[in-house]
Amino acid sequence: MKRFCTSVLVGLLAAGQAAALDLAVPAGANLVFSETSDNDSYNMPIGPYNDGLVPTKPVSGRTSVQVWQVENRDLTSRSLLDMLKAQVALQGFETVYSCTTLKCGGFDFRFGTRVAPGPEMYVNLRDFRFTSAQKDSGEAISLLVSRQDSHGFIQLIHVAPTADADTETEGTAAAPAVSVSYATPVLKELVGKGHAVLSDLTFESGKSQLATADHASLKALAEYLSENPSRRILLVGHTDATGSLDGNIAVSRSRAQSVRDALVRDLGVPAAQIEAQGAGYVAPVASNETEEGRTANRRVEAVLLPE
Repeated sequence: MKRFCTSVLVGLLAAGQAAALDLAVPAGANLVFSETSDNDSYNMPIGPYNDGLVPTKPVSGRTSVQVWQVENRDLTSRSLLDMLKAQVALQGFETVYSCTTLKCGGFDFRFGTRVAPGPEMYVNLRDFRFTSAQKDSGEAISLLVSRQDSHGFIQLIHVAPTADADTETEGTAAAPAVSVSYATPVLKELVGKGHAVLSDLTFESGKSQLATADHASLKALAEYLSENPSRRILLVGHTDATGSLDGNIAVSRSRAQSVRDALVRDLGVPAAQIEAQGAGYVAPVASNETEEGRTANRRVEAVLLPE
């Protein structure tokens, strides 16, 4: 049995290279996203979401972000991560933190860490796994894997220290203040806490259409993104608990998409600055036992993504 499992594993691996690492990815995996910055910083998660944040360790240097999609029903998120973790350990990395969906912090962990844009990278809020690791030299990696239907998703972030990384990070001046008024309630929450409920948007149960009206929250978001072209936000749709989870995830995604469409079409925000996903009813802000609570749970939230 052990020999059979080994031969299957070897058969699944291809000789693909991940950044400067000698990592083999599953056979048939397609590289769908690749981005490299010579001098960048990455807040690498080192623990689960707790008390409003994901604890991180900043690492700086040549940073690459790559995403593979794998069409294979037999590979679970666990098997995808395990085959990569084993190779990482062989190359001298020591695990800093490793977790599964709920132990990571679920929804809050996913939206509190750096994730490549969709649809190239997709994180199933019911099935994802994460590992961060580092060498004594400071070289660091993180692996985020997930599955949805017949597809697996692998994200690799690799940071290789450069001689001038620390100097450049320390010597870089703070960005100048922008002219946007942060007294706006939505921006107070977004900038101060990293996320904000767009409370002036309302949806009927099971519906995703956004009413045609002047929405102060959308105008504030558009102004902020215009003044901060390097920043991106994720719009996350939510529902009440009426109906199935799969159905609600679809509805919540449509709600987020309708808000994204309004920002791009009506307010001129570049599409590249906004992502949209749905969480269904897994992150309520009120009880679903009352009509008032269900109304509050039918919402769209803006999440400020890490730079």
